[in-house]
Amino acid sequence: MNAATNPNPQRALIYCRVSTKEQAEEGSSLATQERACRDYAGTHGFEVAAVFVEHGESAKTADRTELQKLLLRCADKAGGVAAVIVHKLDRLSRNTDDYSQIRLLLRRHGVEIRSASEHFEDTPAGRFLENIIANVAQFDNDVRAERCAGGMREAVRDGRYVWLAPIGYVNVRVAGKATIAPSEMAPLVRRAFELVARGTCGPVEVWRLTKEEGLRHRGGKPVCRAYFHELLRNALYTGWIEKFGERHRGRFEPIVSEPLFGQVQRVLENQGRRTGPYKADNPDFPLRRFVFHPSGRKLTGSWSTGRSGKYPYYHFSGAGGSYRRDALDESFRDYMNTFRLQPEHIDKLRRLVERKAAAQTDGRQAEKRLRSRLHELEQRQTALVQKNLSGVISDAVLQRHMAAIDGEIAQAQALLAAEPADDALSDRAIGRCERYLREPGSIWAEAGLSSKQRLQWFQFPSGVVLDGEKFGTGDLSFVFRAKEALSSPLSALVDYGVVFWNPFIESCQELAGILSDRESGEHGADNVLEFRLADGAARQRDGDMPARHKKTAA
Repeated sequence: MNAATNPNPQRALIYCRVSTKEQAEEGSSLATQERACRDYAGTHGFEVAAVFVEHGESAKTADRTELQKLLLRCADKAGGVAAVIVHKLDRLSRNTDDYSQIRLLLRRHGVEIRSASEHFEDTPAGRFLENIIANVAQFDNDVRAERCAGGMREAVRDGRYVWLAPIGYVNVRVAGKATIAPSEMAPLVRRAFELVARGTCGPVEVWRLTKEEGLRHRGGKPVCRAYFHELLRNALYTGWIEKFGERHRGRFEPIVSEPLFGQVQRVLENQGRRTGPYKADNPDFPLRRFVFHPSGRKLTGSWSTGRSGKYPYYHFSGAGGSYRRDALDESFRDYMNTFRLQPEHIDKLRRLVERKAAAQTDGRQAEKRLRSRLHELEQRQTALVQKNLSGVISDAVLQRHMAAIDGEIAQAQALLAAEPADDALSDRAIGRCERYLREPGSIWAEAGLSSKQRLQWFQFPSGVVLDGEKFGTGDLSFVFRAKEALSSPLSALVDYGVVFWNPFIESCQELAGILSDRESGEHGADNVLEFRLADGAARQRDGDMPARHKKTAA
């Protein structure tokens, strides 16, 4: 019996929902759901009293505007609602706990749940089937969430940030994959960091100033004070992604440098305290805050006064034990040298670099040919348009030829995009790297404070642990980790080289830059500002020691 032939039809409410804004804008899913629910109501003798439509809301939670309105309507005894009709149970909820609560609440008001596409009755077998359907929705939701989390974790390890971009960045797709890139707000974000780092005005004043200069959210809304403080603490602006308890270098352009970011963190930590010219990175103690005790405490240093003068010592505050500075520096130099590459390793690296350079030369020639081909195709298109305008060829002929040329252009552009980037090392840079790889500890010992710090953090990215007798580390620069592969026969290295080439070349380029700065004196130890920036960078790196530091590797 339908509502038309039933003199006293029961009243029902229809609930429709889509989970994405795109579906809501298209409206097709909502229209399909409502039509199916109305057909069901007519067939089963229900009069539709109202339709509640949820636009772009997830069913992971019951805190939805239209759902709450529907529940209030059902609680109104004067409304006489007998049933809530949905297209599928997962439209109502994809969480079994929420679904049970909604069902219990509706039953208290004498309202039953009806599904237009799933059949179950108010019997033991029907309620069992209803529970199975609700559990399937929960299971499907959990599987999707797990796959999504797995995909995001892989994206992070690939150096891509796949969440909503913060101010200064914009969400983009590179080679079909989601990531971020600097936006028009990036210069203002950088300026905010620079102003805070100078210390001439506080973060609140900088927030007001940059807000007046146009620092805005994507929708044009001014940045609030709390968000601005979070912005200054966000390491993403240095190019590092910190998610899932992991930290990975992003493959997008950083907006601020790590030393600048570190200085800002120092300023924020010292708000309300005087920050004079104190040099936290004292040139007398290069290993301060770089070496860790197994308990997690950081190494510090000080001068002890004796009868014959002053003596420099390293020590762990609260962990006991002290070490003569010269002796510990010498031990650290020797420890660095234990990772040196032998002459045969250097020779293999040189040959690998030469082979890669030759391959890149071939790649540049192929790129030149592709660009020439693209230019030729574009000229052909221009000529065809001119012929069409002159009446030599018809529109149909023009379209046919243009479509064919467009296909060739797309193919050429795809091949061009597949060409590897030119990341070859110069002979001079290779020479610098070779000298360091042969005697890392010796070059470190001869360097100034800033270069020492950059070299030690380069070789041991997570610092080192001192257990009282020997140093250990759980993390090593890639150029030294490649030593194992270089110890294999050259025939095996040919295949392995493809695997480690990209991280190896990036490490070599970073090392060459540090050594170049050391030679040119750009990072000398006499600049007080350099100390302050380096101190901030060190604080950023060693804020909370990762768990891996607590396990000493010989």
